[in-house]
Amino acid sequence: MKPHFIPFILLLLFQLTTACSSQNRQGENWTILPESQARETGIADWFAQNGESTGYWTPTEKDVLVVENEVGFFLQENSDAFRLQESPVWERLDEYNRQYLGIILGEKKIIYANFFCSQIDFDWRKDFVFVMDGGSCFFQFKYDVDTGEFFDLQVNGEA
Repeated sequence: MKPHFIPFILLLLFQLTTACSSQNRQGENWTILPESQARETGIADWFAQNGESTGYWTPTEKDVLVVENEVGFFLQENSDAFRLQESPVWERLDEYNRQYLGIILGEKKIIYANFFCSQIDFDWRKDFVFVMDGGSCFFQFKYDVDTGEFFDLQVNGEA
């Protein structure tokens, strides 16, 4: 190999590595919405209490994988939030897509998880999904990154 090709090859490898890592922000059925997009939703302000300060951050893939690995247990412990169905929601998680956003409430870094059935007519990997009603096809919860606590499960009602 000629020496003048080495910098070109190194640059190409760097670009491929960078492109792959920046695109590796989603799994097959989940995506992480970046801080800028979470800020656009204004969602942290929905949950602020008593003048609590709010902010946004971007969860890491590692943060999300912790949630992904443990959410079934949380949903099973809170099964009374769901209406009776053919099979429990925690056994059908592969039927749901999910979005993860980072919010800051007071001093706490929280992951806001937005779960929804996969029949959405727009690009849910880019646009925040907000649906009123829909029943257990749509549910949300929060996860405290520092304490590992799941909390505030909300299941949509039915019209």
